Amino acid sequence: MELKLDAWSQNDYEQFIEYLKSVSDDDYKKFSDSLVPGINHSFGVRVPILRNIAKEILKGNYSDFLSLKKGSSREEIMVEGLVMAGIKCGYDELLSLIKEYTEKIDSWETCDIVSFKQIKKYLKEFFNDIEYFIYNDNPWAVRYGFGCLMEFYLNDEYIDRVFEYVNSVNSDFYYVQMMQGWLIATAAAKCRDKTLKFLENNRLNDITQNMAIRKMRESRRISKEDKEFILRFKR
Repeated sequence: MELKLDAWSQNDYEQFIEYLKSVSDDDYKKFSDSLVPGINHSFGVRVPILRNIAKEILKGNYSDFLSLKKGSSREEIMVEGLVMAGIKCGYDELLSLIKEYTEKIDSWETCDIVSFKQIKKYLKEFFNDIEYFIYNDNPWAVRYGFGCLMEFYLNDEYIDRVFEYVNSVNSDFYYVQMMQGWLIATAAAKCRDKTLKFLENNRLNDITQNMAIRKMRESRRISKEDKEFILRFKR
């Protein structure tokens, strides 16, 4: 199917759905669905294919594409997000797109696959708006916010404030806890001393604390000595 269109109609979108079905893989669908509990609907299209689809749509009238009524399949959500993330724009529009996308997230997959890389151009501006996400009533927005902190802000300039934010969210939502643990484990590879100090003195719930320790022990970037040392912080 030609995806670089000067204009998109709802009929074009219906053809697009048929195209997604044509590039699906039943074995991959079974595998992917098993990794994403509670997923509403999927076709079984591999992520590299979805990325290529989004790149082609971005070459045409992507605004038309985004304006169309869509279904709730994982592929439709991710393609829409990948298109949004690929738009070159100023900060205000970027923030609006990120907020819009986080409202569509319904799984760890649709949360983690889409990265708005342009945040790197607006680190200070986005950090000033990060509380919209990590203190959001929508737990998927919270996970997305922590994912952005992990991807863009684990450095000397921001690490202390990142840990303050991690410490301030005591969620009982498993996928938020998982992201917080993943963030801490990643921080340990980049900011070792401050991360170890954080593990010793924080207000995290036991599940999140132990998840961080587990992910650190699974990491290839953490030394064998540190993997043994952090067991003392297990609860």
